[in-house]
Amino acid sequence: MTHSTLWKLAALSLSLSAPAALAEGGALRMQDDRGYEDDAPAEADRGYEEDGRAAKDGGFALGFRTGFGMPFGKFSDTGDSDSGKVSDMVTGGIPLQVDAGYFINSRLYVGASFQYGLGFLSEDIECPDEASCSVSQLRFGVNVAYHFNATEKIDPWLGLGIGYESVDLSISASEGDASATASTSIRGFEFASVQGGFDYRVNKTFSVGPFVTFTAGQYSTVSTRIEAEGGGLDIDEEESEDIEEKAFHSWLYGGVRMQLRF
Repeated sequence: MTHSTLWKLAALSLSLSAPAALAEGGALRMQDDRGYEDDAPAEADRGYEEDGRAAKDGGFALGFRTGFGMPFGKFSDTGDSDSGKVSDMVTGGIPLQVDAGYFINSRLYVGASFQYGLGFLSEDIECPDEASCSVSQLRFGVNVAYHFNATEKIDPWLGLGIGYESVDLSISASEGDASATASTSIRGFEFASVQGGFDYRVNKTFSVGPFVTFTAGQYSTVSTRIEAEGGGLDIDEEESEDIEEKAFHSWLYGGVRMQLRF
């Protein structure tokens, strides 16, 4: 598939609860019949200590992220530094990401993620008044993260992952009993996803805080589908080809993450 055909097709398809209170007083004073006193930990204090340990033990975790993302780099290498940019089609997006994983211990997390992004079309792409145009992004993969547990409340973390990504552009229109839809999906591997942030522990179960993610990947395949019916039309054609002149691209995301630990 030539660069010209690729870009023509792409252009077409375009969280709160407070911590448990400590019981008043320190050690319980106990006196035997000889008049001696001994110190023993109060039941309430032991319960608090156990809750504190529970907040740091391993276990399952579920998270949700949202914010804003911006693309850099190219869909393919056109030989022209000013053309073929991802930002020529999609200027940004709002990611909606779900994370699910497991804390092996208080610091090491392994898991998987799925993201659906609502994209914004570039102003350079004009969608006809009678048509509906949209762009979206899908990302999924696996990642590991290390939590530093700096204080009881603040938990900085760093992560690294790999995955797969696609940008999907579509345009649809109808007139009378005839309708047509054209869509293009550009896909490829995400070689690295560097992540970081810090969590504020609201309690032992719930935390919230900012995050930043920077990805590096390469689009390798483009698929195009055209469907039309009614008004004498009956078209359903699909084509998928490799991108010969591959180029690197990246996404920069920032926002807020909420996490539940079980």
